[in-house]
Amino acid sequence: MRKVISAIALGLALILSLHAPAAARDNQKVAATRAGFDGARLNAIVDWLKADVEKGRSPGAVVLVARDGQIVLHEAVGWADKAKNIRMQLNTIHPVASSTKLITSIAALRLFEQNKLQLMTPIAVYLPELKDLKVAVEKKDASGTVNAELAVPGRQPTVHDLMTHRAGFTYFFFPANPLRSKYRELGIDRVDNMSADEMLQKLATLPLAFAPGMSFEYSIATDVLGHIIERVTGKPLDVALNELVLTPLKMTDTTFHVKGQDVSRYARPLPADKDMWVFEWLDVTRAPKRFSGGAGMASTTENYYRVLQLLLNEGTYNGVRLLSPSSVRYAMADQIGTMRGAAHPGDGYSWSLFNPVRVSEGGAPFQGNPGDLFWGGITGPRYFVDPKEKLIGIVFMQGPSIRAAYHAELRAMVYGAMTSSKARH
Repeated sequence: MRKVISAIALGLALILSLHAPAAARDNQKVAATRAGFDGARLNAIVDWLKADVEKGRSPGAVVLVARDGQIVLHEAVGWADKAKNIRMQLNTIHPVASSTKLITSIAALRLFEQNKLQLMTPIAVYLPELKDLKVAVEKKDASGTVNAELAVPGRQPTVHDLMTHRAGFTYFFFPANPLRSKYRELGIDRVDNMSADEMLQKLATLPLAFAPGMSFEYSIATDVLGHIIERVTGKPLDVALNELVLTPLKMTDTTFHVKGQDVSRYARPLPADKDMWVFEWLDVTRAPKRFSGGAGMASTTENYYRVLQLLLNEGTYNGVRLLSPSSVRYAMADQIGTMRGAAHPGDGYSWSLFNPVRVSEGGAPFQGNPGDLFWGGITGPRYFVDPKEKLIGIVFMQGPSIRAAYHAELRAMVYGAMTSSKARH
């Protein structure tokens, strides 16, 4: 009798598991209609992603769309690892590269609210290795030869400069110049070659790209911010971020090191991807020697949704408050005005303490509203948050060369599926 009951129980469990995805999709269709979407147009996003997998444009992807705090689309298509015939799943873990920056910045703001970190304080107060930084200034001699000389800037970089990428740091992978070549030579950006202390000591030997506050250059600044968090808390960055952000939000699949059984859930690019160097540089399946607050984490779409919903909720998620509403509004506001520089997000956008922030209705090559944020990572993932529409869009895939196009295409389809707007009300 017990065997019969066990068999029936197993059969019921199997039936329920087979119907669970279909039930979830039905619930999403109902939620989509209530949230102001045309269900067929919303589902066309999945068809778009499937077609790209078939064409070999991407290995696979996970897409998530939410409005009013309700997930209305969450689907996985294609391959997490095509070489091993591992299908993409909703819980596939992706290396998210610069999407790490938002998590690190939220942690820094929590310390700011606790008066443990001051945004206008020079970074050398927290990192003495970086005191008295100089700036490289090009000058012509009598023969007309251009030489670089070191000069004392008007002021030293502050924490606020780090968060707005105006500190004078850079990234090695931008078009080559002497400073970026030195970053590459010393391995400043790498996570597998030296400790945080060693990296900071090497960084201190290099000049700034420009005087702090005088230009914008997307950079390793958030890595430096992460190392300030380590000094302020007295803890490694993985522990500090767990305590300040990940554990309160129950982001159990967000980590600096994907290991053990979780490696089987790790997304990988197409084997012939032309940007394979990115995945060798940011291989999250290897234990890092230092924790990169700017590029070193992996996550899932569902985990990352929690961070974005926290912003829309002005600092709270599922009854847990991490930041005050005023702090979130301040952090999401334009911080740099019309200033431009290397890797600026482009027309229609400026920079907040988190990510690019939209400052005009037009200008950008995609829909949105003033105040929306977007970003992603060099490995491929992209996301956007629109407070006026209470809207979130996420697409995680591994393909550096198509990440910008994927962001624009996702936005076109998400906004195109909307049947009602909150922005005008």
